[in-house]
Amino acid sequence: MNATQPRDNDSIVSNGRRPMRDWVPGRMPMRDAWIPIGHSIHITDQITWRPLHSLRYFLWREQGVLKAAEFHPSELAQKSAQVSAFTKNGFYPIIERYGMIWVWYGNPANARESLLPNLPHMPLDGNLPGYMRGQTRLHSCAELAMENLMDLTHSDFLHADLLGDSISDEDVVTVDSTSETITMVRTCRNKVAAPIMQKAAGIKAKTQNVRFTIHIYIRSHVAAIYSKFEPGLEVKLLHCSTPETRNSNTVNFIQNTTDARPPYRYIFPLASYKIGPQDDFALRPQGPRYFQEIERRDLHSRFDVASARYRFLVEQILERQSRGDYSYESDEIISGDKSEVLGIGRPV
Repeated sequence: MNATQPRDNDSIVSNGRRPMRDWVPGRMPMRDAWIPIGHSIHITDQITWRPLHSLRYFLWREQGVLKAAEFHPSELAQKSAQVSAFTKNGFYPIIERYGMIWVWYGNPANARESLLPNLPHMPLDGNLPGYMRGQTRLHSCAELAMENLMDLTHSDFLHADLLGDSISDEDVVTVDSTSETITMVRTCRNKVAAPIMQKAAGIKAKTQNVRFTIHIYIRSHVAAIYSKFEPGLEVKLLHCSTPETRNSNTVNFIQNTTDARPPYRYIFPLASYKIGPQDDFALRPQGPRYFQEIERRDLHSRFDVASARYRFLVEQILERQSRGDYSYESDEIISGDKSEVLGIGRPV
């Protein structure tokens, strides 16, 4: 498969726009982006590989220096004539930050460190205990996984025991975006405290004021999630949906619970292993529908503002890339400090 081509027979219409009713998530990769492909601690001097958009990325450390190649290093010399335009002499650009390995998917000449997502709620050197990081798998494309994350109200019903139910005195949702990111903020007043908060975090209050913030880097399929509970604590999550194929993505996550008291500090990172299968149960049947000749392929609600905005932004990026334009718009500073965007340091 040529990585520069769409992964199915679907194509963008002649004027570069596709009606949103024809949304087909995962039909074509978004190029020229840093994508986290795995946890730093998993890459050693032993050669391993990870899939990304159906390509193999061979990873290893050579005298402590990270390497990412298109072919096994023992085969690089004889396969030098077969290397793709996504590598330079068979090697992919690579960066290690926030405890993740980031590889460049696209033209290596366009790889710049300034395009790496800024994650202020994670330590730059990734120095966190192993129990705060993990990996789950979703049987859907990465776009559907990101779209699912933006529904900050679904947790009230699917993950109520971990994040609380839907009862509150006030519930306000706002959505903001640039050409490359989308931010959804949900603020609740007097929301019923989740059982895990009361039992494991030592929260005595029956209700809390809560602000949930999710900031998505669209091309990278990365979600910076920061939640603040008053009274209570801060929940800092990094969710990376690494697109392996059209119908699968690996979720590499980090739950930074450094500031939480025991036993919550140790218990909450394990919640992802419960949440992951719950999300997979909901997502798994959706992807194949978009490629079937059925009357209603898409069960999306047009009233879901965040999801509709996300779809629009993905289509805008793909439309520009179909014309050979892989640049970033002037409104986006990917690497700029996103502390204010996430609401870090602000009261609820």
